[in-house]
Amino acid sequence: MAKYYGYGNCSQCGIICTPGNYLDYKGKRFCTACWIENENPAHPDLEAIKQKVETAVSVWKLAKYSKDEYHLPVGPKSINKR
Repeated sequence: MAKYYGYGNCSQCGIICTPGNYLDYKGKRFCTACWIENENPAHPDLEAIKQKVETAVSVWKLAKYSKDEYHLPVGPKSINKR
């Protein structure tokens, strides 16, 4: 099974890309905040979008490393512990 390296970083600001908050364009990855800033710098909610992307990173990291939901299955005991 291949190793999971996550979704990568934004090529412009370097923030970690989370599911649903990035866009690949011409071989580069952009977070949604940087993409909107490049395409429409006069967007009225630009600061709110940047804050949402930054908050999504911290929430995603906490959810990814939660051991309450993703614990190891209880299987047969190893030979050494019998």
